[in-house]
Amino acid sequence: MKIAVIGGAGLMGPTTVRDLSENPEIEEILVADYQGKKAEGLARSYKDSRIRGVFVDGYNVEETAKLIEGYDCVIQSAIYYVNIPVMQACLKAGCHYNDLGGMFYTTQKQLKLFDDFKKEGLTAVLGIGSAPGTTNILARYAYDKLDEVEKVHVSSAGIDLTDTQGIEVFKPAYSLLTIMEEFTDNAVEFINGRYEEIPALSGLEEINYPEPIGTQTCFHTLHSEPATLPSSFENKGVKEVVWKLGLPAQFFESAKFLASVGFGSTKTIKVREWEVVPREILNAVVERQVTEKLEGKNIKPNAIRARHASVTGKKNGKQMEYVLDCVSGIHSRWGVACATQVPPSIVAQMQAKGMIKEPGVWAPEQAVDSEYFFNELAKREMSVQVMVKEEIVGY
Repeated sequence: MKIAVIGGAGLMGPTTVRDLSENPEIEEILVADYQGKKAEGLARSYKDSRIRGVFVDGYNVEETAKLIEGYDCVIQSAIYYVNIPVMQACLKAGCHYNDLGGMFYTTQKQLKLFDDFKKEGLTAVLGIGSAPGTTNILARYAYDKLDEVEKVHVSSAGIDLTDTQGIEVFKPAYSLLTIMEEFTDNAVEFINGRYEEIPALSGLEEINYPEPIGTQTCFHTLHSEPATLPSSFENKGVKEVVWKLGLPAQFFESAKFLASVGFGSTKTIKVREWEVVPREILNAVVERQVTEKLEGKNIKPNAIRARHASVTGKKNGKQMEYVLDCVSGIHSRWGVACATQVPPSIVAQMQAKGMIKEPGVWAPEQAVDSEYFFNELAKREMSVQVMVKEEIVGY
C-alpha cells in the first residue's frame, strides 16, 4: 500500500500520518503540504524511510496529479476548499480518495463526480473524519437494525480538562476558519422531508453524552451529515436529519463574540492601504497567540469528546430508538486527540486493500461497514457504545 496525505503537516494530517506509520504493510507514506519545509521536517522526524515530505499546492490539479501518481489512495486533510481540485488530481493519477468533509455545499458538488470516479474504477469517500464521518457510521449501524427510519439526530460535544498552568489562551480544537464559518453561515437541516435553512447557533438543546462529558448545550451549524444521510436513508422513509454542535462554554462565548463583530466574514475590508479578509486575519492572529503563549510550556492536553447519533424508527412494527456514542480522549501513546485524524487512515487502508469494492463517490454511511469500523476505532482507544432502551453493547 502507498498512501498520500494532502495537508499532512497541518492541524489534522500529522496524526493521520502517525496512524498510517504504525501499519508495517504500508510501503510508502507521502506527507504533502503547502508548508513544504514543515512537511519535510515532519517526515524526517520519523526516521522511517517509508515517509517522505514534499511541497504541494492542492489547487494545482496537474502538479498534484504528477505528485500522487502511483499511490493507492490520497487522504485530503487540508481545508475543504481544495477537496474538488484534489479529487480531480486523483482522477488523473488513478488514486482512490477520501477527505474530512465539505461543509454541506462542497459535499453536494463533490457527489456530482460520481460518474467520473465510477468510470475510472476508483472510490471516493467524502467526510470521513470525526463529524462528519464517525457520526454518519453511528447512524448507519442503527439504520441497518431498523425496518423504518424516521429521525436521525447527530451531534458532537466534549469537555476540556487541560491544566493550562494559569495561562489564558484561545485555542481552537480544529480549524478556526471552519469554526467561524459554522458560527456565521446558516445551517441546512432536513426537516419534514425537505431541506430548510436555519440560523447558525439557533436551536439550543441540552443533549446527554456519556460521563464525564454529561449534559451539553448544542446548536445548529452548517455541516455535511444532512447533505448525505437523507438520500442514503430514503429507502426506509427518513423524514428528519439534524446536526448540532457543542463546544466548551467559554470558547463558545468568545467565538460567538468574534463572529458577531465581523471576524467570520470573507468579504475584504480596507485597512490603511491593504485589502484584508477578516476571517484570515483572525486565524493568523489566533495562531500566533497560541504559539507565543504555549511554546516551550509542558502542557499536556486532556480533552474528551463524543460523537453522538440518535436514530428513531420501527422494528417489527415496534417503535424503537438507537442511541450511539463514540467517546475518545487523548491517545495514551501519541499524546494527542485522534478522533478526526484516525478515521481517514482506517478508510484509506480499506480502499487500498480493495475492501470498498464499488467505484464511485460515496458518503461514509454508504461505503463503510459499521462494525468493522467500530472495531478499528477500538484499536485506537475510541470506544463505541450502543443503547437500545436499556440494552448497551460495547465495542
